[in-house]
Amino acid sequence: MAKSQFKNKNKNSNNNPSNPYNRNKNGNHNNKMNRGNNNNNKSQNRPQQQQPHKPKESTIKGPLFDKSKLIPMWKINRRIGPGFVNGQNTCFLNSVLECLTYTAPLAQYLLQAEHKKNCRLSGYCALCAMELHVRRCLKDSKSYAPGAAILPSYFTSNLKAISKTLRLGRQEDAHEFYMFLLSAFQKSATAGLGKLPLNVEQTTLIHQIFGGKLRSQVKCRNCKAVSDNFEGCLDLSVDLNNANSLYKTFDNFIRIDEVEGYKCDKCKKLVTASKQMTINKTPMMLTVHLKRFAFDLERGYMRKINTTIKYPQKLDLSRYTSKDSKVTGTHYSLYAVVVHLGPGCDSGHYYAYVKSPEGKWYCMDDEDVQEASIDEALSQNAYMLFYQQDQTNIPQTPSPPLPHVIEPTLPTIIPKPVLKDIKKPTPTEVKPAGTKRVHIETIDSDNPSEWVTQSTDKPFRSLRGKLSPPTYGAAVSDESSWHQRDISEFLRQQKSQKRRRFRKNLESKKASWNVQTL
Repeated sequence: MAKSQFKNKNKNSNNNPSNPYNRNKNGNHNNKMNRGNNNNNKSQNRPQQQQPHKPKESTIKGPLFDKSKLIPMWKINRRIGPGFVNGQNTCFLNSVLECLTYTAPLAQYLLQAEHKKNCRLSGYCALCAMELHVRRCLKDSKSYAPGAAILPSYFTSNLKAISKTLRLGRQEDAHEFYMFLLSAFQKSATAGLGKLPLNVEQTTLIHQIFGGKLRSQVKCRNCKAVSDNFEGCLDLSVDLNNANSLYKTFDNFIRIDEVEGYKCDKCKKLVTASKQMTINKTPMMLTVHLKRFAFDLERGYMRKINTTIKYPQKLDLSRYTSKDSKVTGTHYSLYAVVVHLGPGCDSGHYYAYVKSPEGKWYCMDDEDVQEASIDEALSQNAYMLFYQQDQTNIPQTPSPPLPHVIEPTLPTIIPKPVLKDIKKPTPTEVKPAGTKRVHIETIDSDNPSEWVTQSTDKPFRSLRGKLSPPTYGAAVSDESSWHQRDISEFLRQQKSQKRRRFRKNLESKKASWNVQTL
């Protein structure tokens, strides 16, 4: 008892500040709190490290774009516009631009030229480039000329601004370029607004046109608890496993998968759960990406899936939506198709079938634009499908008023510089043929007023048939590529040519020997 009391007494004495045995020579208390204070004093004397600057979240709470400004259906009645010149294996870019140019809500909004007036990007702006591009294709009087074609150099000359991984002259993937281009559009729409919440970011022009929402639902097999996770999307990428139609690929998309070792938040156990992905919100314009390029585990490289997938002209997504969400707008009509021609993913050629504003189908194969039938458009080995939402099954209610938007102080709008010609054609290069038709052999200008109208006897320059070069090295040596040499290599080659020329002249000046016999 005495020992325990002595121990308790020592414990209490350590915590008692009035205990004289708990003091050092200077009269300070040697407790843990005092040592902690000394450490804090030492840390205050040290130079503080600068913490990384975190951008402040924007105060904008309302939608960034009013969806009621969009016109889903064509209000203009005109035939197809010009074709696109294939610069350096740019068929992947041309095919995507051909489909976006004839996306009704996007094109008709850009024709109003509202974005360029309020653009805050001082450098390259993808939406400004698309605005100029659409105006060239749908408003310029030269777009009605037969055989007209333009070089979309607003995009080909700025591939690195759209994505650092894209290279001019190299065979690229059309779907990857499509997603990079939409990201560049999104960057243009949110420039100068600071860090935005995710729900506000998904209210831009691009999300109002192409944006939908997916729901990933996980259900516990033990306690039947349900966990939902919602995610925005700009397209639907579907697998082609054991599928022969587009509806079969959607069946694979919403297939219920079993998840082993799932920790349920309700029963706090590792259980088996079921997971299902469904469409919770349908987009105005639906883009379907068919995953034709897959990695072969047995062979160790990417291969192309050449399975024929049948796709309808009229699409119904009601079977693939969240049943308890009452999703509307599930009926769609086909308006564009991107086709990949070729045996593998390392080579090939892209072209598109597009429905014009007047309702006719056309095959747009780079510079060549030919009228086609709907049966031809539906019989292709498609890579990307573009569907337009039917407005008949959507309740026509007026758009709700926009909430009050508190905009932060934004930088001054910098006027866009006028794009100048890279090379103006000389009078000898322009050969008039008739009253309106102009023939230009080379297109080196990115001025919207520069056009080329192909002659009827000019050979077809598209890469279709011979396909694109399979590798980057072959693309550099292709006829359509531009070869650039280093200046040191050029000077070294010039010196060697001068030496050979000097030796040749020297040998020619030497007199021949005459040998006389005795």
